Amino acid sequence: MELTRVVRSDSERPTLEQRFNPVDPVDIEIVLHEADFAVESYMKKWKSFRERFADPSLYDAFVLDFQMRVRKDVKVMIVQAQRYIANELEGGWEGEEEDEGGEEAL
Repeated sequence: MELTRVVRSDSERPTLEQRFNPVDPVDIEIVLHEADFAVESYMKKWKSFRERFADPSLYDAFVLDFQMRVRKDVKVMIVQAQRYIANELEGGWEGEEEDEGGEEAL
């Protein structure tokens, strides 16, 4: 509980500053691994908490859970970006089809 409280109140939480293509599966995998790495690097700051646990695997489980939460947040952003791109493409195609249809009618 103390570790959770300390991490939540920390103003220097891990950040991802990556540019990637949200429709490229390779880029998506890379950014997810970068998210894992960001959490692992951040948690080195709190490594001393591991020794406080009667079972150190609970600390490891905390780190893994933190990584999964960050991955979930990143995936939500990816899906939002993909939807935005799809909506923009659909809007662009509809306009092009109307133009092409109008030219054919002439």
